Amino acid sequence: MLFVGIAVGLYMIWGGGSELYGWWRARRRIVRTGGVIVGRTEVLGQGPGSRSRSAEFQFTTADGRIVQSISEKYSFPGPKPGKRVTIVYDPVNPKGTAEIVGIRNFKLAICPLLMAGGAVLAGYAASQL
Repeated sequence: MLFVGIAVGLYMIWGGGSELYGWWRARRRIVRTGGVIVGRTEVLGQGPGSRSRSAEFQFTTADGRIVQSISEKYSFPGPKPGKRVTIVYDPVNPKGTAEIVGIRNFKLAICPLLMAGGAVLAGYAASQL
């Protein structure tokens, strides 16, 4: 069981670190633009029979391409179509990196906490060996 704690802790460190590293690499290319929520997409909920929805948003890149993407955040009943939002994206891969500003900032704030929690978990499990 202790090896599972170490593995989970290391995975938490890796997950938070890789998210921060990806943001750090793209930080100079990141572009902000206005977008609009155009719909909602059903995603798996927290439990059986629960339904959640993610925002589908659309924006126009600096070079004029119209891109539609889905947010990583989900909730019930979900966002209302037509709402204007600020989007951040990497011009190298706009569809794969686009996210609503507040959600991206929240994810970046959580990463160090996730990494610290993983270090505590892995350290504690290793000390019990």
